[in-house]
Amino acid sequence: MRRLQRFADWTTAQDPSVCAEYAVECRADGCGAAFDVKEDCSAVQSWQHEHMKKTGHREFWEHASHPTIVTAPPGSIVASRVAEYSRTAAETGPKQVRA
Repeated sequence: MRRLQRFADWTTAQDPSVCAEYAVECRADGCGAAFDVKEDCSAVQSWQHEHMKKTGHREFWEHASHPTIVTAPPGSIVASRVAEYSRTAAETGPKQVRA
């Protein structure tokens, strides 16, 4: 018995329905100062500059979180199932999966 399996090219893109999040933490020993914000990366950079001016601390951790969504290619058999699941989840909430 022969089988032909075709693998679709799934795509990953930024989810437009959810905002990105940005955060920064001061790495200076004992400082612990941190700042986080949604949507505005420039606010994080401004906070870093102000913190440096006040304390002289110049080392930070920057974090950026971008929500993503994985979609099937248009026209694939799975695309219609994914669209139906998304519609159902939007109406009733996500399905609970038992492990």
